[in-house]
Amino acid sequence: MPSPPGDVLMTDPTPAVYELPPADRRPVDQDRVDALLRQRERTLLRDNAEWFCRLRWLVVAVLLVAGLGALLTDNWSAFGLSITPGWTLSAAVALSLVNVAYLVWLRRLGENISWHQSKTLIWIQISIDLAVLTFVIHHLGCLSTFAPFMYLGHIVLSCIFFRPTESLIVLLASIALYVGLVFLEVAGVMQPASLFVGAAIPEAQNIIVWQTVFACFLWISIWYLASRLSDSLHRRDRELAAANIRLEAGSRERMRHMLQTTHQLKAPFAAIHANTQLLLEGYCGVLPERAARITEKIAQRCAFMSQQIQSMLQLANLRSEAQLPPEPVRLRMDQLVETLIRRIEPTAQQRGITFETDLRPVEITMPKDYVTMIVDNLLTNAVNYSHEGDSVQVSLQTASDDRIAFMVRDHGIGIPADKLPHVFDDYYRTDEAAKHCRLSTGLGLAVVRDAARACGIGVRIESAPGWGTRVWLDIPIESTQARSATEQPNDDAIRQTT
Repeated sequence: MPSPPGDVLMTDPTPAVYELPPADRRPVDQDRVDALLRQRERTLLRDNAEWFCRLRWLVVAVLLVAGLGALLTDNWSAFGLSITPGWTLSAAVALSLVNVAYLVWLRRLGENISWHQSKTLIWIQISIDLAVLTFVIHHLGCLSTFAPFMYLGHIVLSCIFFRPTESLIVLLASIALYVGLVFLEVAGVMQPASLFVGAAIPEAQNIIVWQTVFACFLWISIWYLASRLSDSLHRRDRELAAANIRLEAGSRERMRHMLQTTHQLKAPFAAIHANTQLLLEGYCGVLPERAARITEKIAQRCAFMSQQIQSMLQLANLRSEAQLPPEPVRLRMDQLVETLIRRIEPTAQQRGITFETDLRPVEITMPKDYVTMIVDNLLTNAVNYSHEGDSVQVSLQTASDDRIAFMVRDHGIGIPADKLPHVFDDYYRTDEAAKHCRLSTGLGLAVVRDAARACGIGVRIESAPGWGTRVWLDIPIESTQARSATEQPNDDAIRQTT
């Protein structure tokens, strides 16, 4: 039906379309995977090469015993063995020289040995070992004994050390040496020998041919099975390395979100704490007694959460691999301690706790932020775990020309001897500490631990229940560049004594 004149045709607008894209799976950095696997292979090659050297020393010992026994006496024939000292001692000397040369080279390179150098050393060892092994097999009896099956040891080890294509080279080299040795003995170029007296050497060439073919077929079968198994393990290792990198990336991402969330919570808690203080000070009038108690609890809880957030951020910064440590600066240690004492004095005065100080003027070169974290946490702990009306002694003395001694001593609840080694753990609190101070975070000494390690400061704690706690800091006056707190130096840097 035609539209009447003047009417406007109404058409549906074209809708916009949006389709949710698939999840963006970030590809694993293959360079990092290859670097991680290369590092593992380097360690494996080095460790296995050293184990191979120990095994070679055992072979050298056996050859020396056999050679010296044949040289000094002829009793081997009584056991049906035909051993001459010439070839046994020659093989022992050759293997000894290989071992000594390898160990000298390895010690000279030390931990800086590269993956290519490790692999080159392994190839040199295998090449020399195959040559010496062929020499030994000839004298043990290439045609009359099972000595040729000694090649299997190197074939299997090459499957463990190398990839299938590389272990195939060892297999082909072993077959070539064995077939060449058989050909030379059959052709009369080399006189066949045997370990056993009167051993029968096959004269029919077809027997020798089938014997050689069977040995080569067996070696190829074992190489195939061992290389397949080793290759499967290598692939699984690569998958695990990629999964490990993904887990590390996920852990860093979770840490970033945690720090971001923690940092965002810091301002609201500070605002709540400030507003509750205004209420308690009568900004909105006198609060009823019950409301004042509730407001006081809110203020205490906010202060606790703010302190915990601050400690978490400090620990995260200390352990961050991406963040460079602060530069050491020249500072007056005594003035810094006095400033921190004045900051904590109002809290201490509420419980009748006083400070007794003996601070000598001392200048040090240290990262100021790290030193502030250490001293502030030690002073806070001394106040938190002291009894009402107690005193806290603080001293700063020159210990030597290049070190100073800082001490904080309280007469509080103390720490049992069996729990003393754990006080530096994250979130660790003894039962006595949890009962005495409910608002402690358990992170203060963890911050002290990481900051002290970063600055090279020694920490010693002396404590006993009822006696209190004394903490000593051994601080170098001149500090080098602050190290990353993620490094783990010798645990003797933190010593606990009862």
